[in-house]
Amino acid sequence: MIGSLIEASTPLTYTGYLLAFVAATAACLGAAWRARSVPSPETRQALTWLFSGSAVWAGAYVGFLLVGSALEKHLFYQLSLIVGFSVVFAWLWFCSAYSGRGLHRNRRVQQFAIAVYVIVTALKVTNPLHGLYYGLEPAGGLRRSFPR
Repeated sequence: MIGSLIEASTPLTYTGYLLAFVAATAACLGAAWRARSVPSPETRQALTWLFSGSAVWAGAYVGFLLVGSALEKHLFYQLSLIVGFSVVFAWLWFCSAYSGRGLHRNRRVQQFAIAVYVIVTALKVTNPLHGLYYGLEPAGGLRRSFPR
């Protein structure tokens, strides 16, 4: 649905979205490369993962905008949701490492984060079976048609 809305809009809008996500992908890859020079090993690793994950996340949207079939759009959308959620954990890891809190080193915190990530990812991947999370399809209900 989102892709069809973007594609149904003006070619300039579609091109704008595409260029914005391509630029975001390139910027994140550049930032990940630059993060390799951070002196603290834990902060360097966390920052590199954060920017690399963000690059994959933005790249998934580029793929979503470029592919044509509904199945391919669904797969890129799934990838963007899964990778995007992992970027949240990379951000939290970075915050813990940068601030010196050390939560990222705590085994129980790591296990909890992994459990949350696996459960939410499983929910996202199996959504066609239960419909609890999201959908690219219209939700139904009353539809109004507006004159063009």
